[in-house]
Amino acid sequence: DPPANSPLAPAAERLGEIVPWFINNALIHYLSPRGLEQYSGGGWGTRDVSQGPVEMLLSLGRFEPVRDILLRLFKQQNTDGDWPQWFMFFDRERGIRPGDSHGDIVYWPVLALAQYLLATEDAGLLDEKIPFFHPEGDQKAEQASLWQHVEWALAVMQERVISGTNLAAYGNGDWNDSLQPVQPGMRQHLCSAWTVTLNYQTLMTLAAALSRLGRNDRAAAFESAASAILDSFQSILIVDDTITGFAYFRDGSRIEYLLHPRDKETGLSYSLLPMIHAVINGMLSVQQADFHLDIIKKHLLGPDGAHLFDRPIQYHGGPQTYFQRAESTTFFGRENGLMYTHAHLRYAEALAHFGDAEGFFKALCMANPIAISDLVPPATLRQANCYYSSSDPAFADRYEAYEQYEKVKRGEAPLDGGWRVYSSGAGICVRLIIQNFLGLRWETARLVIDPVMPKALDGLRVGLQLAGKQFDITYRIEKTGWGPTGVNLNGADLPFTRAANPYRTGAAHIDMAAVRERLTGTANRITVLLG
Repeated sequence: DPPANSPLAPAAERLGEIVPWFINNALIHYLSPRGLEQYSGGGWGTRDVSQGPVEMLLSLGRFEPVRDILLRLFKQQNTDGDWPQWFMFFDRERGIRPGDSHGDIVYWPVLALAQYLLATEDAGLLDEKIPFFHPEGDQKAEQASLWQHVEWALAVMQERVISGTNLAAYGNGDWNDSLQPVQPGMRQHLCSAWTVTLNYQTLMTLAAALSRLGRNDRAAAFESAASAILDSFQSILIVDDTITGFAYFRDGSRIEYLLHPRDKETGLSYSLLPMIHAVINGMLSVQQADFHLDIIKKHLLGPDGAHLFDRPIQYHGGPQTYFQRAESTTFFGRENGLMYTHAHLRYAEALAHFGDAEGFFKALCMANPIAISDLVPPATLRQANCYYSSSDPAFADRYEAYEQYEKVKRGEAPLDGGWRVYSSGAGICVRLIIQNFLGLRWETARLVIDPVMPKALDGLRVGLQLAGKQFDITYRIEKTGWGPTGVNLNGADLPFTRAANPYRTGAAHIDMAAVRERLTGTANRITVLLG
């Protein structure tokens, strides 16, 4: 129920309308991975199930299903400590799985576990005995505690680094499937700056989780390892003040920077993913974060949102040079089309963390298909009740896309909705709406309040169910739209401590015991005051 006189009221109402549909999409992805373009079903992508379902369920306060997901994930771990790129859920299909995975895959289950532990402080999960994957069934598999599974994954992470640095090696690729390396030697000598941010995030989140569980020695060790990674990130991967997409360690003394203004090989100057994830994880100073968000606004924003690169990689149609799919696939869409909605949502998350309330709200609304042409005029007609994995410019072929890409930036190219439903993005978007826009994070030990919303939504009222409780929430915004200054529950002001945020005033942490004392069986009224 947004304020009637607010110019943002229609967009806010549409966010409320899409949430049930995105929850529906995320549940489809969680229960049986498929989309409207993949009606026969598919495998669980290891990184996908570690994000969409986990983030959505945690944001809804549904912890038991997340515990189940984690147990299923760790049962799919290979005895070498890594995971397959994807796997099948049912036992009759257990042998259908790839023999390798991209270099980022090993981080995702560990990160999901750490996020669950932060929310629940469920130390008992770490002692659960579960098998590693065995093609002939669990009865023949090696058994270990879940924490031992984690230790094996950590050993893989520690082994896969660029020699002489603390930087993760690229392996068979990263999150962007279009950038799988061509030459085998690139796996050990190429570094994706984005994978380094994921490595840092995994260790820092695991450290915070173990600290909550009282395992301070291990937490300190992970923090120390993350600090060393951050030092290497700052000294090696930020060149001429700009984060490089890749650093190619060709020999002992020469580093080639790709997807960077110094890049003379690929034709690309900027890469979105490492910039936004460095902001999300607080790896940049205020000045550095502001500088990179400005780069994104100048070079990576299109009429439909944040784009992965400043222009497409050139299509070769023959021998590949650096990246397999990006250089050779004939389809111009999804990652190759550059506006991949999942990445755009992480851009929105970075804006929320930085404190750009107006930019965050606009970016969030651009992922909503309802009345999409109001925000994205070049968008073609599309189904309005489902998540779209991408925004695909309607070019005839890769040659035309490369030669006429400026039309996309100018809003002159029609933009089709990409694959529907099949993605972890719907669950991520639900989390962004609940935890970043409305600013509600329900944990076992505390309630975290950290909304980011424009001043024009002062007076916004929201009704929702969280962790089985009904809430009616009113937001009063004084100026910035972030940094709670007061929280009132059913007529009582709640005491809180302040969380750290390197870019803006941080969240309010409220002891859950104080919350539960004041909860009622009917609708609970919360008023949140923002700076």
